[in-house]
Formats: sequence, C-alpha cells, structure tokens
Amino acid sequence: MTVSLRALQAFLAFHKRGTIAGAAEEIHLSAAAVSAQLKLLEERVGVPLFLRTKRSLALSPDGLRLIPIAEKMLSVQEELLHFSDFGSLHGRLSIGAINTVLVGIFPAVLNRIKRENPKLKIEVSSGLSSELVSKVEAGALDAAVINMPPYGLPSGLIIHPLYKEPIALVQSAATHYRTIDEALQKAEYIALNRNTWLGRFIDNWLSSAGLSAFPAMELSSQPAVLAAVEFELGVSILPVIRGQVLSHNRRVSYTKIEGFQRIVGLVERQSHVKSHIIAQLLSVITTLTGES
Repeated sequence: MTVSLRALQAFLAFHKRGTIAGAAEEIHLSAAAVSAQLKLLEERVGVPLFLRTKRSLALSPDGLRLIPIAEKMLSVQEELLHFSDFGSLHGRLSIGAINTVLVGIFPAVLNRIKRENPKLKIEVSSGLSSELVSKVEAGALDAAVINMPPYGLPSGLIIHPLYKEPIALVQSAATHYRTIDEALQKAEYIALNRNTWLGRFIDNWLSSAGLSAFPAMELSSQPAVLAAVEFELGVSILPVIRGQVLSHNRRVSYTKIEGFQRIVGLVERQSHVKSHIIAQLLSVITTLTGES
C-alpha cells in the first residue's frame, strides 16, 4: 500500500481546521483537490476514515486512530528533508497562548527560538485557557501557554508549570488606597470576567479572604480592565504580567498582594511527534524567566 504525503497533509489539515474549505486554505490547494486527496487516502487505507452526512464531514474512530500515524510519517519526511541541519529544529509548530503571555514574555521567547532555529515555522494563536486546552486535546494546536487549570486536565494531556506572577491591587495613580478592603469600600470594582479561569481564581480568593466585591464592570480582557482603571472608573485585582514593562504607564499603580500568585503553564499531549520542539521551547522559557 502506497500513501502519498500530500494525502496525509490534506488529512491532517482537515483534522486541524474541521472543514474541506479550511483544509484547502491551510495547504494551499483547491477544495476539490483536498476532497480528492481525502478520498484517495481512504481508498488506500481500506477503512472508512470519515463520517459523512449530507451537510457535514467528520473523522470516524478509524480516522482518529490515523492521526498520530500521519503525524509520524510527515515528521519523518521533515527529518529527511533537513537531514544536514544537525542540531537545528525544523518543521512547523502551532502554539496557542493567553493574551497576557503574548504581551509579556512571549515575544522574547519567540525571538530567541526563531533566531536559534531559522527553519522552524511557528504559528501562534490566542484564546482563553479553556479554549486553548480543547484545541491541544483535539490536535489543532501542538501546545498552549495557559493559566493553571482549576481542575484536572483531560486524560492524555500534561502541563508543565512555567513561572509565577504576583497578583496586585491595581488603581489609578490619582488614588491612594492603602488596602484592598479600603479600595473595595471606596471605589467601584472592575472585575476580570469570572467565567474565565483567572477571573474565577481571583473571585475565589476574594471570597476566601472575606472581602466583599460587587463588580460595577466585568470585562473580558486585562487591557480593557487596565484602561478602565487608568481613567479612574474603579480599581481591580490583576496579575503583574511577567516581561511587560509597567513603568511606561504612570497613571496606574500596582500594590502586590502578599502570598497571592497565579501560575502560568504549558499544556501538551502526552505523546506527539513534536515533543522535542516543545522541550526546546520549555528550555527557552525557563532560561528567560529564570525559573527552574
């Protein structure tokens, strides 16, 4: 049985994007060409790889079993193509990250790993921690940098703690509240969305500390919260982002809360063909953050 690498590329692109059109865009082929490659692959493998209805196409159980095999075959091809590039990473890495990481340490991390591995292509996407974990589990992302989950991860996933960030009372520099209790009594509270892992983590801490906080606003991103605080619309409680220079905005002040921190981690599947690349990424993050 001979299986073309183009058919495997089309198969993995369909798995990643979920539609024929998305797969076509991913590998720069027409939708008709992708459909033909998927049909050819199914014929060569000899088992139904897809569940078809009039309106949808999805992977069958056999199709899901084929994913790691297809990844290995394409990985071997990459190794052969770059056989002479000893010591340098190559291929494609798709990684997700929460927004606070993207504006914090991640630009420096990406700069370092791309300088050391110029033939490595890195695709970066952003999202909420829960969304990114689902994409890693589905194989749409190779790994993701997230807030530590408030509960156990799905089986088959592992998480590497990366670094800690202190959490602080954030207020306008025009105000001078000395304690969280005073700030919450005298100013409006601007909460990070409590449906997110971090927002829930902060809300749970407030409850455990016996502090009453009734949000006047509940916003979905840390930059939006900071903008509201800057213009004296209230106070908030947020992480001090690792790698982000805070001194450029002198209209906001941070008072770190003793013993209150969040942990940022990297999640990946327990077994996948790009684990050696993720290991290098982890090493770069550890070096730049000084964590071990």
